[in-house]
Amino acid sequence: MRVLPVRALPKPERLRYLFSFDFDDTLFTLGGPAEERSIFFRTMRMLRSQYGVLWGVNTGRDPVYLREGLADMFRDDAEAFAPDFTVTMERNVHLADAEGRLMPGAAWNDDCAVAHDSLFTRYGGMLESLMGQLESRFSGLGLRRQDNDAFSLVVDDACGLDEVSCVIQDTVGPYEEIVTQRAGPYLRFSHRDYNKGTSLSFVASRFGIPSSHVAIFGDGHNDLDAMRHLPEAFRCCPSNAAQEVKDMVARGHGYISPEPRTRGVLDGLAHGVFPYFGMKAEVLKEDI
Repeated sequence: MRVLPVRALPKPERLRYLFSFDFDDTLFTLGGPAEERSIFFRTMRMLRSQYGVLWGVNTGRDPVYLREGLADMFRDDAEAFAPDFTVTMERNVHLADAEGRLMPGAAWNDDCAVAHDSLFTRYGGMLESLMGQLESRFSGLGLRRQDNDAFSLVVDDACGLDEVSCVIQDTVGPYEEIVTQRAGPYLRFSHRDYNKGTSLSFVASRFGIPSSHVAIFGDGHNDLDAMRHLPEAFRCCPSNAAQEVKDMVARGHGYISPEPRTRGVLDGLAHGVFPYFGMKAEVLKEDI
């Protein structure tokens, strides 16, 4: 995450709020309107200067894949600036340093790596056997392993992933340390203590921001961990969110946008986050 075409802005004098965005099909959609991205960055600049808002990306993408996605998001946008933090693979944290470069959150990432090395050492054989069985049983769904992550799967058939998930849960259910992270067609085995929620809590604590001043935007199943783990945070999802996410948003402080993807984020900011936190952002409201 160190090499990006832009850097994070200097921190506000007073850090007051933290906004966390899922990336794919929430904050960013490849080929989406460039103007929506420009509105987002103009809005975040204003929120930063007026309200001390920091922002970041909380995603299942690995660091290399996220770097590529952020480069696409920043492209040809003079307003763009890098996030203050990223969470990748639902668990690895990078924080912007004084020069705006995203650097590993060393203590968190080291502990995370040790926990996963131990997990996969103890249960790797069982998981390998399970994944082999799944590849054979669900070959018609286009099920395959990800090349860059030994303990993750891709399933071309989104509905079929529901059935795959049930089989997986029957096998790993007795092992309390093992959980699955699911987003779209992707499913990853992970340690229960490291997810979008625990990672975001770590980030918020490093910035000294209480969970009641956090806003969480997401559309996929792996965003549920963040919403559960920070129940005092404001929740927002676009119209394309999974039904389980919409249900979670509806049960707490939250807003379900009638708009999809990036436009849903902008709508969620204007009609959900701003009134909830008492922020005035007329420029954004006029833009959308």
